[in-house]
Amino acid sequence: MPKVILNGKETEFTAGESLLAFLQSRQFSVKNMILEWNGQILTEKDPLGELRLKDGDTVDLFSIVGGG
Repeated sequence: MPKVILNGKETEFTAGESLLAFLQSRQFSVKNMILEWNGQILTEKDPLGELRLKDGDTVDLFSIVGGG
Protein backbone atom coordinates (compact mmCIF):
# COMPACT_ATOMS: atom_id res chain seq x y z
CA MET A 1 0.00 0.00 0.00
CA PRO A 2 1.37 3.48 -0.86
CA LYS A 3 2.41 5.79 1.96
CA VAL A 4 2.84 9.51 2.55
CA ILE A 5 4.53 11.34 5.39
CA LEU A 6 1.74 13.21 7.21
CA ASN A 7 3.01 15.64 9.85
CA GLY A 8 6.17 13.55 10.20
CA LYS A 9 4.45 10.14 10.43
CA GLU A 10 4.25 7.52 7.72
CA THR A 11 0.57 7.08 6.76
CA GLU A 12 -1.04 4.75 4.22
CA PHE A 13 -3.43 6.00 1.56
CA THR A 14 -5.46 4.57 -1.29
CA ALA A 15 -3.74 4.67 -4.69
CA GLY A 16 -5.18 7.47 -6.82
CA GLU A 17 -6.67 9.27 -3.81
CA SER A 18 -6.92 13.04 -4.05
CA LEU A 19 -5.26 15.25 -1.47
CA LEU A 20 -8.69 16.56 -0.40
CA ALA A 21 -10.18 13.08 0.04
CA PHE A 22 -7.11 11.98 2.01
CA LEU A 23 -7.42 14.91 4.41
CA GLN A 24 -11.20 14.58 4.78
CA SER A 25 -10.96 10.85 5.52
CA ARG A 26 -8.66 11.72 8.41
CA GLN A 27 -10.98 14.44 9.78
CA PHE A 28 -8.72 17.34 8.74
CA SER A 29 -10.25 20.59 7.55
CA VAL A 30 -8.16 22.93 5.45
CA LYS A 31 -10.08 25.95 6.71
CA ASN A 32 -7.82 28.10 8.88
CA MET A 33 -4.92 25.76 8.18
CA ILE A 34 -1.72 26.08 6.21
CA LEU A 35 -1.13 23.02 4.07
CA GLU A 36 2.29 22.16 2.73
CA TRP A 37 2.43 19.43 0.09
CA ASN A 38 5.90 18.41 -1.07
CA GLY A 39 7.26 21.82 -0.09
CA GLN A 40 4.49 23.79 -1.82
CA ILE A 41 2.10 25.89 0.27
CA LEU A 42 -1.57 25.31 -0.64
CA THR A 43 -4.83 26.81 0.60
CA GLU A 44 -8.48 25.82 0.45
CA LYS A 45 -8.66 27.88 -2.77
CA ASP A 46 -6.30 25.47 -4.58
CA PRO A 47 -7.86 22.51 -6.47
CA LEU A 48 -7.14 19.97 -3.72
CA GLY A 49 -9.68 17.54 -5.18
CA GLU A 50 -7.68 17.39 -8.41
CA LEU A 51 -4.24 16.85 -6.84
CA ARG A 52 -3.38 13.14 -6.61
CA LEU A 53 -1.14 11.76 -3.91
CA LYS A 54 1.89 9.68 -4.86
CA ASP A 55 3.89 7.24 -2.78
CA GLY A 56 6.47 9.15 -0.75
CA ASP A 57 4.69 12.53 -0.81
CA THR A 58 5.01 14.77 2.24
CA VAL A 59 1.97 16.53 3.72
CA ASP A 60 2.22 18.94 6.66
CA LEU A 61 -0.67 20.85 8.26
CA PHE A 62 -0.22 23.89 10.46
CA SER A 63 -2.95 25.64 12.47
CA ILE A 64 -3.40 29.37 12.05
CA VAL A 65 -3.50 30.98 15.47
CA GLY A 66 -4.61 34.56 15.88
CA GLY A 67 -3.82 36.81 18.75
CA GLY A 68 -3.03 40.28 19.69
